[in-house]
Amino acid sequence: MIKSEGLFATEGMTSSDRSLHTPGDFARRNLLYVQEVGRLKSLKPHRCVREKLESYLFMIVLSGRGSLTADDRQYELQAGDCALLDCREHYEHISNENDGWELAWVHYYGNTAQNFHGLFQKGNGRVPVFHVGDVEPWDQLIGQLLELQRDRSILAELRCGELLLHLQYRILQNLSDRGVLADEQGRQLVSGVREWLNEHYAEKDILQTVEREFSQKLEEIDRSYEQHYGIHIEEYVRSRRLNAAKELLRFSIKPMADVAEASGIGDEETMRRMFREKEGMSAEEYRQKWAQWIR
Repeated sequence: MIKSEGLFATEGMTSSDRSLHTPGDFARRNLLYVQEVGRLKSLKPHRCVREKLESYLFMIVLSGRGSLTADDRQYELQAGDCALLDCREHYEHISNENDGWELAWVHYYGNTAQNFHGLFQKGNGRVPVFHVGDVEPWDQLIGQLLELQRDRSILAELRCGELLLHLQYRILQNLSDRGVLADEQGRQLVSGVREWLNEHYAEKDILQTVEREFSQKLEEIDRSYEQHYGIHIEEYVRSRRLNAAKELLRFSIKPMADVAEASGIGDEETMRRMFREKEGMSAEEYRQKWAQWIR
């Protein structure tokens, strides 16, 4: 692990414990991986400016205060505030002169980083900042990543990838929890819609029936459903029907036409197209590979 104290121009301005990491080929191709991870305590105000980096930065304020400028907006941050930033875009941050902050952070990249950031941005109203109630679990996660940099093995990189996935999970869970608190009525609506869809997914004209059943326009229901579950109603119904078809193909001897009808897909050709698109094989091939009664 490479310690930064004494090596950087910020000496005397920050007290830091950080590690830089160069991932192996396997991690670079297949995992989320650490580029830099650390903690710092600001001794004097110091402005950090970055852009055009192929990286994503998660940072959390453990104590103190400071400001972050991103997307041409300035955010005042204090203990418990976090940010998730696309480092290709310009950003800068500076500690408060009278109440210097303590930060924990990780720069990371990898195979799902960009898509996750887009999901986060959508769920957080295109704002890079959010708040958490207890900083300790987040700081512990950063500490685990920092400690793992002592080990350059593939097992350590796999563990780092797992922890970065957990970081992403915690970020989305935070957004979900705040959404539930802010919109209890909407949560109850979409929960009811989901239960109803699970019972009636095979019915024809199901999207029109949803409107009548819940006395709201489909666009409004779908908007709330996508906000809470991350999937549109029509896509959820297709997925539920495909799963029903899989069950029938694996555990019954129903003809293909009956499977298509019973699952709600409708006809054999549509079912074959869905299996080609989602499974990379025909419905017949799926049955041949997975059915327990075929030996």
